[in-house]
Amino acid sequence: MRKLLPGAAAIAAVICMSGCIAQMPDGYNDVKAAKENYEKLNSAHTTMFDLSTGDKIMDFSFYINNSGEMILSYYGKDGADEMYAYSNGAEYFYKDAGDELWSVIGADDESYIYNIYNREYRYPYADGGIFFLDGGSVESFSVTDKPDGGCTIVYVYDADKLNASAAEMLDGVSGFDSLETTFEINADGYITDFTEKGTVTDADGVSREVNMRISVDMMNEVYEIPYPVDRVNKSK
Repeated sequence: MRKLLPGAAAIAAVICMSGCIAQMPDGYNDVKAAKENYEKLNSAHTTMFDLSTGDKIMDFSFYINNSGEMILSYYGKDGADEMYAYSNGAEYFYKDAGDELWSVIGADDESYIYNIYNREYRYPYADGGIFFLDGGSVESFSVTDKPDGGCTIVYVYDADKLNASAAEMLDGVSGFDSLETTFEINADGYITDFTEKGTVTDADGVSREVNMRISVDMMNEVYEIPYPVDRVNKSK
């Protein structure tokens, strides 16, 4: 099964590393709890934008049915490549933009168990790991309470500490030059908006900017996802 996660979102896919650090920055427990709350959602709609280009690089919706199966729809963009995926809880369908037919992974496929998702085994974008957090590498921070009970938490990272703890986990990235993240958390403890700005150095030594936003809405309010599959490749 080919990788469906867009490369532009690689940094967002790093899982939080708490380690054995004694002192965490203010707001850390709120962010950690909000990431965990995201993983408890029965449904949501999540989008990701490249703020430098204005491109939508991900659009993902899901809900958990009465049987605990995850019904999902995914769109991802990586440069000029666009990808689509859909799961009805029993089969996983995918295709690239321009393909006339959808490919399908069914029960007879050897990779079936890795491509069917449920409440516990969640699709990558239904996992809290999409919101980057490495408390032990934070250099400075601010926590601003909102009148509605929510808060804004900003973390500026120490690049050297971040490189020691996180860079090796990123495919094709040799290190961070800078990174700043902002969490918007509502009064119910959910992340509604996450932005990430910085510069990374690729494995080939080329520096590139990271400037992206993840937004979450329709939390526990998605009850239906239109079935997009029209024609399926039956040659497999």
